[in-house]
Amino acid sequence: METDEPLYEIFRHHPEWIADLMNDPFPEPGTFRSVTVKKGERRLDGLLIPVNPRKPLRVVEFQFFPSPDVYWRAAEQRLAVHRLYPGREVEAVIFFARRSLDKRPHPWTGIVQAVYLDEEMVILAQRIPAHPLPKLLAPAFEKDETKLESEAPMVYASLGRARGLSAEQRQALRLIYTSLILSRFKKKSLQEITKMLTSLDLTKTRAGKDLIAIGVAEGKAEGKAETLAKILSMRLGKLPGTVISQIDRLDYGQLEKLETVVLEMSNYRELSTWLHKSKRKN
Repeated sequence: METDEPLYEIFRHHPEWIADLMNDPFPEPGTFRSVTVKKGERRLDGLLIPVNPRKPLRVVEFQFFPSPDVYWRAAEQRLAVHRLYPGREVEAVIFFARRSLDKRPHPWTGIVQAVYLDEEMVILAQRIPAHPLPKLLAPAFEKDETKLESEAPMVYASLGRARGLSAEQRQALRLIYTSLILSRFKKKSLQEITKMLTSLDLTKTRAGKDLIAIGVAEGKAEGKAETLAKILSMRLGKLPGTVISQIDRLDYGQLEKLETVVLEMSNYRELSTWLHKSKRKN
């Protein structure tokens, strides 16, 4: 997983899943959102805010790469949130992709809790077999790509039928899963990924027209622009409104060209350069 955006999107829609990951049997209703604290203008990965004011706020950090100061950052953020919400109890937790990333520096481990996502996914799947999260995040943790690819259509379909979720929430989960599959299978084309997920060739059928397929099956520029913007935001992080507007202004031919290179873009600068060159050719 190259950015925190998929995790942020998951927990923004489903803040109660943080409690599930931490094996808390009594999750409190609340919200999960990114917050900027004034000291140093540091932006938190996320802050879980229970509706009940007597329940503690929870600072959340996602860590997928080695970072020697992650505990110090989480502790600093915990203190900053104390200042932002005077009178509220505040906790801090780091979700490490795997245990080997956690260097457990003293004394910060007594101040900040650590959770290992790869281990907790296994535990959560055993504890709540129908929970969507382990399947949803499988592209980030499953080592066997053959297994991941063979199970992708079943997972994609199950996310579309997830119980207790609205149609909008199910669609959001499918989009996140698609973006993670895209990141994992970087050598596959957009059409190959779509066929992997739906078992359909969208160049020959109008079925399966959802998420990544929006606008591709019918050839509508508006739908294609929206889809490509969503894919790019999942790969590179949230796109500025000005960049989304630039993508929206591309004609259908330009969007088709962007579609062929979207999986090759690894940072925001590459996208900006491509859009600039595309504008000069007009």
